[in-house]
Amino acid sequence: MHPVSSAAAFYANPLLCETLEALFLWRLRHNAAIKRFPYLSAYVCYDIVRTPLLLVVAYFGHGAFRWTYWTTDIPAQLLHFFLLWEVARYLFSADSAVRRVAWNTLLAALTIMFPAIVLLCWGQASLITLPVISVASIFEQYSSLAQALLLLTIAAVARYYRIPFGRNMRGLVFSLGPYLLLDSMKFASYQVFGPIRVYVELLPAILFTGMLAAWVWAFWDIAPSPQQATFCQADADWKRQWTHVWKSTLSTLGRGPS
Repeated sequence: MHPVSSAAAFYANPLLCETLEALFLWRLRHNAAIKRFPYLSAYVCYDIVRTPLLLVVAYFGHGAFRWTYWTTDIPAQLLHFFLLWEVARYLFSADSAVRRVAWNTLLAALTIMFPAIVLLCWGQASLITLPVISVASIFEQYSSLAQALLLLTIAAVARYYRIPFGRNMRGLVFSLGPYLLLDSMKFASYQVFGPIRVYVELLPAILFTGMLAAWVWAFWDIAPSPQQATFCQADADWKRQWTHVWKSTLSTLGRGPS
């Protein structure tokens, strides 16, 4: 890539992201929804502060950019998990009959994924051959993969129980998922794509910009799906029936054979 075009892409894309994030926060504030989506708002606020910091460091101090990037990336990775919590909290509300099932499913997935991430990071850290790849980048790779799988689990459980996503969650889930997947695979470009890896490295940044654009569209208005009210009533009826059957079963088992 030509140095001038590379530099233009390096600075133009973050500025576009800043614009989209500011527009997104303005729409949330306009709709009085910042408190309704606190983790999503916190993530966007953090990124809107982090991006200018990275641009300033990249312009004035090239030697400190790598350290600054990976230091500020750790909180961003943690905030990704809070984004997943935001999705689960919205889809599986406190009065939902499937909340316990969903939480148990997520807990089982976390129990399997986190030890696997630690083992994979530990094993791959000893195989680093390129200086650009650090232990932090390996952690981001597997962390993004785990987050994508958790998001897929949440979406699958919601789909299985026919929980309507609504415009807001649909835009969040189906834009965040592809970004996390591509982000987890971008580090393979260092070794797989060789000379053209500089072009591949731009894909996550471009997809991140597209994700923010999807968020602006999805949250332009706070609009649950038209089926949400019907679902809530049906869910409440199912919960009462399920509770009645469960209590009857426990009562029968408690009496035992006569």
